[in-house]
Amino acid sequence: MLIQRDQLPLVNYHGMNQVHQRELDILNEFYEAIVSGKPEKEISRLFNEFLEDVKEHFAYEEDLMKKTYFFAYECHSGEHKRVLEELENVRETWEKTKNVNFLRNYFENTFKPWIVEHILTMDTVTGEYLSKVLMGVGVLIPQS
Repeated sequence: MLIQRDQLPLVNYHGMNQVHQRELDILNEFYEAIVSGKPEKEISRLFNEFLEDVKEHFAYEEDLMKKTYFFAYECHSGEHKRVLEELENVRETWEKTKNVNFLRNYFENTFKPWIVEHILTMDTVTGEYLSKVLMGVGVLIPQS
């Protein structure tokens, strides 16, 4: 298991926590395939499943941020874009090399610390903002 459930930080917006937990389950299944020597075809399938979930995860958060005029949308969205590009590059390298050690190294030493830090920083601020805005507490939404 790459990340235990209790190692994944929670934010103050339930919908984001649900998305993170779903993604964690997919990530851990993918990681287990990497470290347990599953066939390359299975690893590729799980990588694609994980990447599609990451895209949905980021789109979900970005949609909420847009709808609520989140003040740090550009910064948060930019980080999503950067990581998606990085994951696409990692997948491309995997498909060319089929190097499981490369995948394991990336997910253990780059992705895992990134996702935990991202949740502790950007997602925590976003979750706090969303919980206040969507509960109708103290934030004005610009009129069109």
